[in-house]
Amino acid sequence: MLAGDPTGASTGVPSLLMTRLPGRMDLTPADPRAWLRQIVAMAVRIHELGVAAEPYTWEAKDVPIPPWTSRPADWRAAADVVRGAAPAHEIRFAHADYQHFNFLWQQGRLTGVVDWVDAFRGPADVDVGHCRLNLAVLYSADLAADFLAAYEAEAGRRIDPYWDIRSATSPARTDWAAFIPIQVGGRAGFDRGGMHRRVDEHLAATLRRT
Repeated sequence: MLAGDPTGASTGVPSLLMTRLPGRMDLTPADPRAWLRQIVAMAVRIHELGVAAEPYTWEAKDVPIPPWTSRPADWRAAADVVRGAAPAHEIRFAHADYQHFNFLWQQGRLTGVVDWVDAFRGPADVDVGHCRLNLAVLYSADLAADFLAAYEAEAGRRIDPYWDIRSATSPARTDWAAFIPIQVGGRAGFDRGGMHRRVDEHLAATLRRT
């Protein structure tokens, strides 16, 4: 991102100026481990930048028990966590929608990250939780766990599960099964029914860290 005019005061319409980068989305990597390592390294790099951005804001929302869950007790426990006070955290630069649909790849190399309209300064662990949820939705809870372990090792700090749980409960408030296939766009297989199982598994694993 080079510049932004969120109110349209200069350009007449809200606008964002970005550099055009080579690459395309890659949802079926030939080397998943190398793919994940690069995503982790880029996240750590972003979170260490001293870029100015709007402060993070959070609107508390209820966490309903989704009708598809096989683990309602986990969702009730997650709702208790989300209703609690946010833990102390470092103020860092973060992307706000850090996940595989916003990455560009070329010959197995991560060439860029797009969609910076909601970037903020605040708890960078929000990015980690959001990326992990998306990995669980499309791939597996195990891959989401691998991301967490790799990120904590690369960044040299522990991710507070509070932020992870807030992200993991998002599918209870939004019909992810409706819009994820649109984002995938035939670039990878999508098991709609299995998505709910994977989200349940991911949330259960995240709660075990509390």
